[in-house]
Amino acid sequence: MKIGVITFWDSQDNYGQLLQCYALQTYLKKMGHEVYLIKYKGKPIAKPQFKWSGLFRYLMNFPIYVSLFRDILINRFKMHKYQNRISEDNRGFDLFRKRYIVSTTKIYSEQELYDTPPQADAYICGSDQIWGGDFVYYLSFVPLDSLKIAYAPSFGGITRMSSECEEQVRKYLSNFTFIGVREQSGVDLCHRIGIEKAVKVVDPTLLLSSVDYNSIRQKTPVRKAYIFLYLLGNPIACSVSDIFSFARANNFEVVYVASQGRLDSYEKTSPQIGEWIDYLANADLVVTNSFHCTVFSLLFNRKFVAIPLVKGFERMNVRIQDLLSESQLESAILQENDTLDQIYHMNFDFKPFQEYREREVKKAHSYLCNSLNKKC
Repeated sequence: MKIGVITFWDSQDNYGQLLQCYALQTYLKKMGHEVYLIKYKGKPIAKPQFKWSGLFRYLMNFPIYVSLFRDILINRFKMHKYQNRISEDNRGFDLFRKRYIVSTTKIYSEQELYDTPPQADAYICGSDQIWGGDFVYYLSFVPLDSLKIAYAPSFGGITRMSSECEEQVRKYLSNFTFIGVREQSGVDLCHRIGIEKAVKVVDPTLLLSSVDYNSIRQKTPVRKAYIFLYLLGNPIACSVSDIFSFARANNFEVVYVASQGRLDSYEKTSPQIGEWIDYLANADLVVTNSFHCTVFSLLFNRKFVAIPLVKGFERMNVRIQDLLSESQLESAILQENDTLDQIYHMNFDFKPFQEYREREVKKAHSYLCNSLNKKC
């Protein structure tokens, strides 16, 4: 069966984004399907417009707006510096896409998808945090009589939408053959708006094993004991200096990989995807605020510390919390009164995770077989 998949794909520094895209495509190919990525570039988010009717509210919240404006300026400055720096990096993401991900040669706009959608026997949206305000990721461009499947998309912890948005989401999802979302909060949201068939499924990166990922792994230089530190750009519940202080106190080197404009004074490296996997697989400890880095720590049975997001990003912590709850490793999440040393010295039992993964892969395989009308 020919399957078109739509998901996030064009990052130059988010390793998890590309690995989830690779994993779903690889798994579907192993099932015997012809799979390709639909390259889509969404329209820019509209800037909010000033309204005189809201003047009183603006004045009442003036200190908050000043703070937000200051943060926006700081972030823009950081991103400008980051874009200049990342152009010098050689993470090889474009090469990885070219080598491992079959995709459309054309990058579609929203209108082009509606006018001339790429042809397929079935369409899949997912995974990653694609479900929000862009209805293309709900397969709105796909003809009504086509086979539509959601595999592990995420709402990013959103539990409420506007009534207009809910109505649109309900309309599009009601025509899906199968809906599997990544977090329980996403299942609950679907059920609340009347999409009762939604179930929870694992992220596609968990459909493949460490053996599968070894096939794209690239050897890195041998090091003495080290921490693999991978941080996305969102604010975290501890400082980077605390992590380096812990490393020095325990005679660890630090292999530090950063993404999305995280700027600080510590030396970083920019590995290619296969090297990123190798650094993680050989680490004595992994420290991260990334869901997918946590996944790979589990797959390679590495001790890890999951650092929660803060300052308005707390809702995004649900994906790691769900995964580690199922794996009976919630204690690896850094809590307010925890130290890195406490988590590093705790007992990491990966057997519950392995049992959980085996169960979920069987369920996911069955879901995909049934929804794609394939005898398994």
